[in-house]
Amino acid sequence: MAKKLQLWFPVRYWMISQKFGENLLPIYKELGLKGHNGWDFAVEGGKPVRATHAGTVVLAGEDGLSGYVVVVRTNEPFEYGDKEAYYKTIYAHLEPNIPVRAGQMVDIGDVLGYADTTGAAEGLHLHFGLKPQLKGESDWQWFNLEQSNGYLGAIDPTPNFNNYFAQDA
Repeated sequence: MAKKLQLWFPVRYWMISQKFGENLLPIYKELGLKGHNGWDFAVEGGKPVRATHAGTVVLAGEDGLSGYVVVVRTNEPFEYGDKEAYYKTIYAHLEPNIPVRAGQMVDIGDVLGYADTTGAAEGLHLHFGLKPQLKGESDWQWFNLEQSNGYLGAIDPTPNFNNYFAQDA
């Protein structure tokens, strides 16, 4: 069996303004979500956002409500319940000057972008999401193995955080 995915915190010196599953804004209902589908790290504008795991950048650019976003997929499968899955991490509401490109390999701690308020952000923050993905699913799509879970396939990243900062990796 594969090992458990461990995630490092993408930013240092932050406050969580919203965790997974919390439903603080009416927009989640409007989007058909049960609640918030990630973690919001309240940070200063321009704060470096770092890769929480090694992988391949599968999306780096503008994406509607998410503003400027980077998505990184693991290069190997990890445990997911009683099976294995690849994972995608989502880093949203970044400044437009994204320093990575799709297809680029990144390691823990590499700078992916800088915190901002692009897209439908309500104040400066990084939206961080985690989605399990089966081998063969399209990297560039938001759809995945848990698409019908009420969070558009996102899962709570809390059990995967190892309580270390990516910049210290």
